[in-house]
Amino acid sequence: MPLKPAAAARSRLLPWLTAAVVGLIGAGALALGLNARRPRPVMVAITSWPGYEYLYLAEQKELASRDRIDLRIEQFSSLEDQRRAYSNGDVDVIATTVPEAIAICQESPRRCPLLVLVLDESLGADRLIARREIQRPEQLLGRRVGLEASVLGQYLLLSSFGDRPVNLEGMTLIYDGPEALVRSLQAGRLDAIVTYAPHDLPLRDDPRFQELFSSAALPGEVVDVLAVDPEFARRHPDAVRALVHTWWAAHEEARQRPGPSVALMAGRQRMTPEQFRRTEEGLRYPGPEQQRRLLAADGPLARSMARMSALMQRAGRIRPDAPRPELSTDFLEKP
Repeated sequence: MPLKPAAAARSRLLPWLTAAVVGLIGAGALALGLNARRPRPVMVAITSWPGYEYLYLAEQKELASRDRIDLRIEQFSSLEDQRRAYSNGDVDVIATTVPEAIAICQESPRRCPLLVLVLDESLGADRLIARREIQRPEQLLGRRVGLEASVLGQYLLLSSFGDRPVNLEGMTLIYDGPEALVRSLQAGRLDAIVTYAPHDLPLRDDPRFQELFSSAALPGEVVDVLAVDPEFARRHPDAVRALVHTWWAAHEEARQRPGPSVALMAGRQRMTPEQFRRTEEGLRYPGPEQQRRLLAADGPLARSMARMSALMQRAGRIRPDAPRPELSTDFLEKP
């Protein structure tokens, strides 16, 4: 029986509709496939510190793309600004110091970070520098001492007094950015500052100043870590593992091509390659084989955090009930 006109029209449209639907399904599948292959953007917040430049090297050389992440480095001008950005949820991963991580846990307990990698240990790169006539930290009482509004600066200053109980209010503390602190010391507006590389470079050969104390006296305590929001780590464990792997890839890149790598990292720090190498003499980079021991629940970093917390509590800088960062070996490469 011949088809009615409407039925005939539908029968003629059917192949076209079928082709269109198949095309849409295919395009959707292709888009999903492309999205699955597209590297995941992962932002890491850093401050100006030579040890963190390996993350910048990894970004510039696109080393993270091998692990299917798109590493993006965001620079902050101070530890305080970086800490605030993390606490506010603006960034999920930061390269920072252990004292700053402890402070985050007090300020934002919900985002108390996981420490998943020890990046470096400061063996003299963090320093307390004073005018030449000041011979001992005890002589700073009643004087003007400059430091960043960071927990690390306060911790280094407190540690310079050894076991002697010290109230920071016994000094006139002036808070400012790292570069401004150096200028104020040079101009005579401050008696001493807590500083670190690369900002201390103008002071190193200036006979008007001398070092009173440095992180060399605190072995194993002034370390930098990769700190991750626990919720981000739970949702994106592969991205965190990729970041850890990328850190080692950056160091391998520097070993294989030292000249261009150091030039790139030094340039961003506004140093010459020789100055960058000199600064790195005050740093130690623990290797992959040391990470599990360092991050163990009863390991060196856990013991250091306990000592730091006790000192900061005695000085009234953190509350006794403040949580501590959790150490995790879950994202390290299998031995």
